[in-house]
Amino acid sequence: MPSFKHEFYAIALKLDGSGYTKTGNHSTENLKATIFFNSPYQITNWDIAPDWEGYYIIFSEDFYRRENFKKQIGQEFPFLLVDNNIPLTINDTDAVTFINTFEEIYKEHQNSGELSREIMYHHTNVILYKVARLFKEQSHASDLNFTQRDNDVTLVSRFKSLIQTSFYPDLDFENSEPHKVQFYANKLLVHPNHLNALSKRITTYSASELIYKHMLGLAKSKLQNTNKSIKEIAFELYYNYPNHFTKFFKKQTGITPGAFRK
Repeated sequence: MPSFKHEFYAIALKLDGSGYTKTGNHSTENLKATIFFNSPYQITNWDIAPDWEGYYIIFSEDFYRRENFKKQIGQEFPFLLVDNNIPLTINDTDAVTFINTFEEIYKEHQNSGELSREIMYHHTNVILYKVARLFKEQSHASDLNFTQRDNDVTLVSRFKSLIQTSFYPDLDFENSEPHKVQFYANKLLVHPNHLNALSKRITTYSASELIYKHMLGLAKSKLQNTNKSIKEIAFELYYNYPNHFTKFFKKQTGITPGAFRK
């Protein structure tokens, strides 16, 4: 698989086998009994041989937030947003625990019985907490700059959370613009250039690109799933002038909001 980006979270348990998987600057080539993970927008690629053994789970943030829509996975598990994540080695005891948990998820996914989704969610949460503990232990042991990196990741996580909450309905920003990086930099008490640099390093997207991605998702959802006029949607996205919204949408997609709706 050549290099690409996806919009999901993934956690893999590699037990044995040849080939490699690479995310950021780290590779799992020829490592046994390791945990590695991907977060949205990271560049990843792999060349896995048929003898690869292990488990892989891929899930969206919506899946994680299904039990509590206000929870942010990046705040709960900031290790997922680290730009250059490291493969985590595990001992035999931990490997058995992970295997059993992945097996339970797989069984529920295949059965699709009553409460299967809820059971898969809670098992996934267990995996996340166990990986978080491993990451903290092994990062502290190998990276003296972990504290600063953790702080940077937390800041970007707060930024992503602010993007979501800033577009909740009926907020009054008193002429402030939640489309601008400066708006969030002021709230986070950092310089816009610093916020942009951290965002780019940790997510590979600039601060403005993260804002635009969220706005575009909201716009498409409203155009597809509501009968609201384009003018109403523009105002809900805090554009004072609908033509500014149309210009933004066309720049991002190549077509007008009206054409997208049709």
